Amino acid sequence: MRCSLSFLVYALAILLGLALDITGVLHVYGLGQLMGQKLAAGTAVGYVALAVGWVVVAFRTRPTPDNRASPPAHLGPVPLAHSWWFRRVLVLLMLLAWLATWRDVAVFLSPDPPVGFWPTMAAGGVAVALFGALVWPPPPGALLVGAAIVGVGMRLGSLACVPIEPSRGDMLPLVQQALGTLLRGASPYTTYAMPWELPLTYLPVTWLAYLPPYLLGFDIRLTNLVAELVAGAALVWLAAVRQRARVGGDWRSALRWVWHEEQGLVLWAWIFLQPSVLHWFLVTTAPVWWALLSVTLALLLAGRNGLAAGFLGLCAAASPMTAVAAPFVVLCWLRSAGWRRTVAWCGVAGGVALVCIGPFLLWSPDQFLLGTWRWFNDNQMFPQLKWETERTWAMMPGLSGLFWQSGLVGVLKPLQALLLLSLLGLFWGAQAAGWRLAPFVAAAFLLFMVVNPVLWPYLYHPALIAALFVVATLGRPCCASEDGLSHRFRVALEDTET
Repeated sequence: MRCSLSFLVYALAILLGLALDITGVLHVYGLGQLMGQKLAAGTAVGYVALAVGWVVVAFRTRPTPDNRASPPAHLGPVPLAHSWWFRRVLVLLMLLAWLATWRDVAVFLSPDPPVGFWPTMAAGGVAVALFGALVWPPPPGALLVGAAIVGVGMRLGSLACVPIEPSRGDMLPLVQQALGTLLRGASPYTTYAMPWELPLTYLPVTWLAYLPPYLLGFDIRLTNLVAELVAGAALVWLAAVRQRARVGGDWRSALRWVWHEEQGLVLWAWIFLQPSVLHWFLVTTAPVWWALLSVTLALLLAGRNGLAAGFLGLCAAASPMTAVAAPFVVLCWLRSAGWRRTVAWCGVAGGVALVCIGPFLLWSPDQFLLGTWRWFNDNQMFPQLKWETERTWAMMPGLSGLFWQSGLVGVLKPLQALLLLSLLGLFWGAQAAGWRLAPFVAAAFLLFMVVNPVLWPYLYHPALIAALFVVATLGRPCCASEDGLSHRFRVALEDTET
């Protein structure tokens, strides 16, 4: 049972990671000619199938009791995750991702003159090292650290190749202009020239995250780099917390086990080396929201509900996509902690969000609502413009292009609500258990996005983040109902949801 469940979880996570990477940068894989409605719809069908798979995982998952009283022989890792052949599969994925990323940099991102001798030699050295890891697989922790070093170097080296300018994407130029406007004492929520007119479409926490490097005169994408590393650190931290709950012991012992046995680290390393993720780092603000979501999920699954509520508020003040995951969190709190604590934690989340959003909403309410809500959610505005001028939504992975073509775009939002309500009903029927939270969140993000009126490949990435947390909690006790207001973790985190 455990082996078959672990196989399903890893298979779903890998398939989702492959689909997001390939469809995100078709040109890197020589598949640019496939872009169109058929590929978009076919990919969407695949995402729906993956969402169903995550729901199946949720229902097959059971809480793992605290096994510290058992002999060590009974505390081994999930069999699939422990196998060397499976680690080789993950290393192979890392190698292929690295080769694709280097091709992207050398062929598509680097300006003339072409990439020099020493960078090429360094890239070849990384490829040789990964090939060697296929033969002698190192511990997952070593692969994660190696991927982090290589990925950071690649990102820093790519900054000069891809300047922040509207022709390459207007997200980061918009943030820069908003920060400049704020520092001049004016409301950042206004209309900017790219030279096309564009309101500030991001909630405050997202664009304010870029203020430190902006003030220091650095490339603001350093914020994206920190955010990506924070997401990886959240996975490591959660895996260590779960290991302590499983066998007891100190942090050093737990981290040692994670270093040697936690295959979920290799999945993160693979994703960090993907060419699509490099693109999102270079031209989008998405990593900020991903980092906040990662920390929130880690805290929730570790039972730190008080802190998780605060970070949920930051998520809400960073991205409206928080509305997809938040209802599952609330139901989980209701089942595990009762309505009094749920109200308290919702109050914390709402208070944090209000503190972040309130000043800007009061400063220029009309422009704030135009940018953060109406611009993308009023189908007669930006969505209609992109459809009429470029037929964009017919080429992006998802089903909404079919609705745009049929004149049925008004059906999409009610359909999104119906899908989310259906999943919430299933989640509640499954006792809204903490150990089922991450797979349901992964399914929710996939189903919500396939019928979203506005589509870009990176908008599906939160589902992959949730999938990584399913892997990180596989076969370990879930502590999502632990009192999050306690002053520190106890050595043993009790499962109170059984």
